[in-house]
Amino acid sequence: MFTAAEAREAGISRGLLRGRRYRRVLGSVYVDGSTAVTARVRAEAGLLLTPGAVASHHTALSLWAADVRTGNDVHVSVQRDPRATRPRVGGLRVHEVQQLEQVLRDGLPLTPPVRTFLDLAPYCDLTGLVAAGDSLVRRTTIEPAHLLEAAAGAIGVRGIRLAREAAALVRPGVDSPMESRLRLIIVSGGLPEPQIGYVVRDSAGGWLAAPDLAYPQVRLAIEYDGKHHLADPRQWRLDIRRRENLEREGWLVRVFTAHDLTHRPGTVVARIDEDLRSRHHPYLAA
Repeated sequence: MFTAAEAREAGISRGLLRGRRYRRVLGSVYVDGSTAVTARVRAEAGLLLTPGAVASHHTALSLWAADVRTGNDVHVSVQRDPRATRPRVGGLRVHEVQQLEQVLRDGLPLTPPVRTFLDLAPYCDLTGLVAAGDSLVRRTTIEPAHLLEAAAGAIGVRGIRLAREAAALVRPGVDSPMESRLRLIIVSGGLPEPQIGYVVRDSAGGWLAAPDLAYPQVRLAIEYDGKHHLADPRQWRLDIRRRENLEREGWLVRVFTAHDLTHRPGTVVARIDEDLRSRHHPYLAA
């Protein structure tokens, strides 16, 4: 990885730099044309352009949680210094902070998971921030209690009210942001919170399945199916087999897609409510 200035010093012409042999990552930063431009490579480019910075916000989330759907911009944070000049590069967002927190992950400086969660609060809605918290808990060593404690103790921080609300909704064991969205649709619709990753066993005690969400009291399993469930034939076959096994043990399986969650959230709530009622869930008697 190198800058255009370094390329000129090495005798690489502008025409050669813009050809297929090299690939521009961000601003004046380039890599060899065979290098895949991953989230880490983009973060490294942003840090190269901003000495003393750490990867933060959405970029830190993508690195901690292996989440590729965190936007196109590279986010870095620097210590606030009125005398310093910051680069103005398309696709690079430089955040100035009063106190810079960082840890090294595989040699790359980035904000710790809890700080990343708090930093994201001004830039997310409730669903997005809960999904970020779920992902951080899933992929790092932090627990929901750490987010609750940090949010409760933060004073004068932008988005802190949302951070506190979101932290209370973060749960362990969530596999994807869309599963977070599905759970929040259910809860915000007034239904009881389902269990995450509940292990279903057959009559002999053997492992049968672990649905995304479940109401074990009434044997109702709720699954989110992304595109990969259809694109991967092996995954599709496994899904069918698992659902047949669940139904054989008396479970009802409800499957939702991105279209349901995005365009028909009310229908999602109505269908689950109907299932809970038909199976006499205890919440109806409350």
